[in-house]
Formats: sequence, C-alpha cells, structure tokens
Amino acid sequence: MLRFFRKIRQNLLSENRVGRYFAYALGEILLVVIGILIALQVNNYRESEQTRGREQVFLQGLRSDLQLNLKELERCINRYQSAARSAEAMIAYFEGAPVTDQGSFNYHAMEVMRWEPFLRNNSTLKELISSGSLGILSDQRLKSELLRMELAYDKIDVAQEHMRFDYQEYLYAPFFQVGDVGHAFKSYLAHMEGRGDQPDTNPMDPGVVATLLGDPAFKNGFSLCILNSRDLIGELQALEASSVQLLERIDSQLTHAEP
Repeated sequence: MLRFFRKIRQNLLSENRVGRYFAYALGEILLVVIGILIALQVNNYRESEQTRGREQVFLQGLRSDLQLNLKELERCINRYQSAARSAEAMIAYFEGAPVTDQGSFNYHAMEVMRWEPFLRNNSTLKELISSGSLGILSDQRLKSELLRMELAYDKIDVAQEHMRFDYQEYLYAPFFQVGDVGHAFKSYLAHMEGRGDQPDTNPMDPGVVATLLGDPAFKNGFSLCILNSRDLIGELQALEASSVQLLERIDSQLTHAEP
C-alpha cells in the first residue's frame, strides 16, 4: 500500500504537477491524522470500558459490605437496647427493689456484662483507599458519603472502646472479686434457653448479691451502661439510615449500567 502511494507521488512530480502533488500529500497527512484520532478514540473507549468495569466490581463490593453492615447494625442495636433494659432492672435493685429471684438478678447482670460490640465491614472501601482507586468512583457524592460514614465508624469505635473500659473498671472487676463467673454464665444460658423458670440447684449466694448491691462502683457501671448505650444506639441508628440511602444510590448506578 505504501509503495502504491509512493508511486502516485513520483508520477505527479515527474509530470511537473506540483500543486496536485502538495494537495495529495496534504490529503495523506490528513488521512494519517484522522487514523491517529480514530485509534486514540478507540483506545480511550476501551480504557473507559475497563475503568467502568472496575467501578462496577467495586460498587458490587461496596454493596455487599453495606448489606453486611446493615445486619450487624441491627444486631448491635438490639444488643445495646437489651443491655440498657437489663441495666435499668439492675439499677432498680440498687434503689430498693427486692431480689425475689436470684436467677433474674444474675440474668440481668450477665446480660449487661455480655460484650458484643459492633464490628464494621469495610474491606472494599479500605481496598479503594489503599490502592489509590477511590477516584474510580464516578459519583462524587457517593465518595463523600462513604468517607463520612468511615469517620462515623471511627467515632463509634472510640465510644465502644470507652464503654469497654467502663465495663472492666466498674462491672467486671467488682463481679470477678466476689462472684462465680462459671456458675453465673451457666445460669444465664439456662435463662436464655427458656429454662429460667426451673429452680436453680445452685443459686447465687445471697451474701454475694448483698455485696454487689452494696458496691457503688458496680452500680455506677450499670448507670454508665445506660448512658453509653443510649448514645451508641443513636449513632448506630443514624448509620443504619445512611447505609440504606447509600445502598439505594449504589443500586441505582448498577441498574443503569446493565445492558
């Protein structure tokens, strides 16, 4: 093909048709430029499609993480709500309510001391940030909301760590000094399994109950549980609402991307 064009140019020069020669040469140059532009467009299109494909993969990952987080948020909200209710029952004992059922006393104490914090699922976002791929997300608002949610998660981690310290100082330490953790846990499981109405063959020593009720640190632990649980429940519920909105936004993008 190149020899064919070269032959045409040589013929034009030999016939002294210089004007036609330059016009022809210019046409060749234009054809080359057009070819380069087309090649660039094709290359840009391929790169755009590859980037879009990677974005879809990340969006699917973010969607999975948010779905897992919603389940974890629901579990943790229920956990803190239950702990707060039991803490209120324990405060009632401290304020004079009679302990007519030591199994119930044990259940409420153990229900509060059972530590199961919220654990986030953010592996996809961590990968996006660590790999420098966060810019692959075309939705700027989605990126901002994800980063804002990550800050909210950090705030919850700090609050939970503070709450765990309170548990260790005001609940675990007093109980471990006088109580039988092994028996208390068995009694708690029996109550959880619906066997709480059966007589306890080895109930908690009334002296232990009296000692715990006379410990102001132990009482303060339950009061702090109520306060901290209420704050955490509010933060977790706000995250739950944000997660639902983000899921809807991601689902919309994935739906529009379908052929």
